[in-house]
Formats: sequence, structure tokens, C-alpha cells
Amino acid sequence: MENTAKQWKQQLQYLLKGRDYESLIYTSAEDVPILPFYTSENVKSPYAVDIQTQVAIPLFVSNKEQTLKRIAFWQSQSVHFFLLNLHTELIQDEVQQWLPTDLHYLFTNALTVDTSTYQNTGASMVQQIAFGVAQMQEILTTSKVTTAFIKIAVGGSFLLEIAKLRAFRRLFSELYPTLPFHLIAEVSHRGLSLLKSSHNQNYVQLAYEATVLGGADYLLPKNSLFFKKNSVNTEKANVATIQQLTATRNATLLNGMYAIEAISYEMYKKALVLYQQVHKQGGLSVMLKSHSLQKQIKAKASQEQQLFNTQCTTFFPENSTVEVYPRKEWDFYPFTKNHTADSLTPKRLWEPFEKRIKQEMYEQKQ
Repeated sequence: MENTAKQWKQQLQYLLKGRDYESLIYTSAEDVPILPFYTSENVKSPYAVDIQTQVAIPLFVSNKEQTLKRIAFWQSQSVHFFLLNLHTELIQDEVQQWLPTDLHYLFTNALTVDTSTYQNTGASMVQQIAFGVAQMQEILTTSKVTTAFIKIAVGGSFLLEIAKLRAFRRLFSELYPTLPFHLIAEVSHRGLSLLKSSHNQNYVQLAYEATVLGGADYLLPKNSLFFKKNSVNTEKANVATIQQLTATRNATLLNGMYAIEAISYEMYKKALVLYQQVHKQGGLSVMLKSHSLQKQIKAKASQEQQLFNTQCTTFFPENSTVEVYPRKEWDFYPFTKNHTADSLTPKRLWEPFEKRIKQEMYEQKQ
């Protein structure tokens, strides 16, 4: 017979030996309480997700022969979906005529909604969901959409990212019940670092798993060394990792799991409330023009950064021995460049810490 929540709580209080049970409840940045245990009593409104995630390959198309060669290679690796970014001199209709017809393609200019900027800028998960569905509402008032393609960024907060994807799917489905849609997930830049450690590999792996269990339709591979150019071998290894995951995991596995159902429902409710607030303020465009949207996201980003800085100081006090990848190994500049105060600019959480380490290394050489 299943223990009730009251019985579990009584048992925990006995084991705590005087400590307050409430001390075990963690309140996430989403203001969603994470309980020490969940029972059926916590599941208020279950929502099933039956999606089998597939790998998708992004391709920059500038040359017909090279593009067809790359597509043939990935097709031999059991990849059947491609996200195509065309060179400005190419015409989409002409490209479509020479693409193999037995595969699936999406041109980047056909992405209906891209919420990855919100995530990489520091928006909370609730904000990512609410602003994404609000953006869809504005598009539908001016354009006819037969199928929506939504890009979403996934970080390393495994449990919460799973809940975010499920909450997004639920809210979108309820607001636009007759509109077919696909979620295209990529690993967020937000939590990646320049440290010479296994952090990035673990971060990417957790994001992959959260994407598959959360129920995104497609997943783009990510180079954990984000500051380096992709090689064929790196891409091939990342694709193989995703395919190994999707061979044994899918979103259906978590349907009915108490913690997932409870947390995703709480996130869904909060996102719905925020979406309604956006609507009352006149919509997403009005909030952007008034800079209200930017202020809300930056407030959440600042809170997240402060917490992260505190954790870094705790785990890496000044003059700690930490190795970072030096400038000579960068193919891409990894730090945020100057931007206007009212813009939404992606920024990694590790940047302040990395700059501190670089400064300490410089001072030690003097």
C-alpha cells in the first residue's frame, strides 16, 4: 500500500531529529518549490507527452555540390532532418529543387518562434515559455501559419528543463489547439565555460537527456568546446551520443512520474499567468518597445548571475588553481561584446569568473 504524503512527512521529521521539515524544501529560481519527495497527492493535473526525439543537423548552404555531399554523409548516419541556413546569394526556391526529396528540411527563415535568445540572455524558464507563446500570438495576428517550428534552448538544470519542455508543450497546445507545432531544441550557451574540466561535457550531456525526456521533437548537436570550430569527427560523435540516448529513452518514460508531473504543472500555471499579464500589457511588441520585457529578463538574469558568482567564490576562492583554455585555442571570441542597455544580449554565467582568473594569471606573471 502506498504511503501518504503525511506518513512520509512524519517519517522524515523523525529522521531529521528536531530539524524543520521545511528546511528540505528547495525553492528554485522559477519560484517552484522542489519537495524532498512526491506522491500521487502532489499530482494535480497529469499531462502525457508521447514524443520520440530525433537528431537534426544544422547546415550552412553556400555550394550545391558540397551541401549534397554533406547531406549524403549524414543520411548514411541515419539523420533525416536538416536545419538549413542559406547563403545570402542563394534563392530558397532554387535550392529546394535540387535537395533530395526523401528527407526533411527546415530553412532558418521559416522558424516561427525562437525562444533561445530569452534563455541565453538569462530569462527564467517561466519567462521563456510565456514570452514564446506570446510571440506566437502576435505572429498569428498578421500571418497565416499552417505548422509552427519553435526553437528552444536547454540548459543543465536537468529536472527543471524537463519540466520546462513539458510545460511549454502543454501551454502551447492549449492556447493553439488546432495548430501543429514542432520543438527544435539546442543546448544553451548560458552555462558553458572555458575551464579545462569535464564541466562542459557533463552540461551538454544533461541538456541532451533533458531534451529527450522533456519531449522536444528535434535536437541539434552541440560542440562542448563552444569556442572552437566544429570538425566532422566532433559532429559525428555528438550525433552518435544523441542517437544512443534516443534509442533507449523517450518522453513517454516520465509520464505519470510524480515529481515531473507536479513540477511541470506548477511551471505551466506560472507561465500561463505571465502570458496573461503580457496580453493585458498590450502584447510582446508593446513590452519590447517600452523596454518592460528587457527589464523583466535582466532582473532574472541578474539574480541568476549573483547566485552563480556566490557559488563560484565558494568553490573557487581567489588564487585557486584553475586551468582555462587560452586565447590561442579560441576560434571564436567567447565573451560578450559591448551592447546597448536596452538590447537582449546573450551572456554566459561563467564570464565574470573567467575574467577574474585571467586577471589573476596576468598579475602572477608580473
